[in-house]
Amino acid sequence: MSVIVHLSGHLKPFTGGEVEVSLSGEFATVGDVLDTLWEQHAPLRDRVLNEQGEIRQHVNIFVGSDDAKRLKGLATKISSNDLHIFNAVSGG
Repeated sequence: MSVIVHLSGHLKPFTGGEVEVSLSGEFATVGDVLDTLWEQHAPLRDRVLNEQGEIRQHVNIFVGSDDAKRLKGLATKISSNDLHIFNAVSGG
């Protein structure tokens, strides 16, 4: 299975300028995809996960149109070939 990880622009410095990273492998969960992503772009991990290994509060990860944080976090099943990682937008 191939998954394309779409990254917001603020993460480009940690991926060598890439905003789309294509990954091949067997991916059952979001955590599986991210483990493979860290192999290629290790500095990205600390921008996406906190010290406890959980998705940071102000980072969103979507599998297709499903918010992984509202489902099972890193244990969310991969149901789409697209994973999106971006900062939460807030303010007033």
